[in-house]
Amino acid sequence: MNTLISFFILMCFTSVISKKLPAYISFCHQGDPNLNECFANAIAQVKPHLKNGIPEFQLPAMNPLFLPEASLDNGESFRATFKDIEVFHAYEFDVKYVNVDLKHAQFDMVLGLPRLRIKSKYSITGKLLILQLNGNGRSDGNFTNVEAGIKMSGSKYTKGKKEYFNFNNKSLTLKFGHPVLRFDNLFQDNEELNERTNKIINENIESILEELTPVLNRVISDFVFGLIGRIFSRFSVEELFPK
Repeated sequence: MNTLISFFILMCFTSVISKKLPAYISFCHQGDPNLNECFANAIAQVKPHLKNGIPEFQLPAMNPLFLPEASLDNGESFRATFKDIEVFHAYEFDVKYVNVDLKHAQFDMVLGLPRLRIKSKYSITGKLLILQLNGNGRSDGNFTNVEAGIKMSGSKYTKGKKEYFNFNNKSLTLKFGHPVLRFDNLFQDNEELNERTNKIINENIESILEELTPVLNRVISDFVFGLIGRIFSRFSVEELFPK
C-alpha cells in the first residue's frame, strides 16, 4: 500500500514543481485521450527509483520501507502490536488495472505484488482460532501474490476560484496469496511449544487471514486515505492534472 501512496504523492507534486522534477518523472494532462495509459507509463517510469527513495519528494527508500508501528485489534479477544516494521520488495509491484475519470472524480487502481517480506517486533495477547497467545519478540512474514485494490469517488468543489477533488467514497481491499509467518518467543524459552504454535498458525493461515483481513483493511485504509486526502485538499484539479 505504501507503494500506492508514493505514486499518488509523485503525481500530485508533478505539475506544481515540474521544473524541479527528475527527468524520469512525467505527468498526465486532463485532455489526454489515453489518460489511463499515461498513468500506467508514469508508474513504470517511477518504479525503478522507489527502491532507493526519491528525495525531491521526501519519499523514503522502499527496500526496506520503515514503518514505526501498526496495531491489529478485532475488538473482542485479540490484539497485536507491531513496531520497527521493515517491508521488503514493496517496489516490485505490477499495475494490473488503472481507471481514471477526472470528470466524475473517480480513481480505481489494482496493484499486484509478487512477493513481500515484513519483519518487525511484535506483542500479541488474546485468542486466535484455538490458540491462546501471550508473547512478544521478533516476527518475520513472507507473502506471495498480494493484490491491493483502491477505489475513490466523489465530487469537485470550488475554493479560491480553483476546483478541488473531494472523495467521500473510499475503499481499499487486500488479497493475499499463501503467506508463511514466524513468531519468535511466543512462549519465551519453550522452543518446542514455539515451534508447534508456529506450525499450527501456518497450517491454518487461510482461516487466520479471513479473520484478520477486515482489520488489516481498516488499519491500512486509515493511513492511506489520510495521506491522500491531505494531498488532494492542498492541490487543485488543474495543478494535479494540467489542461
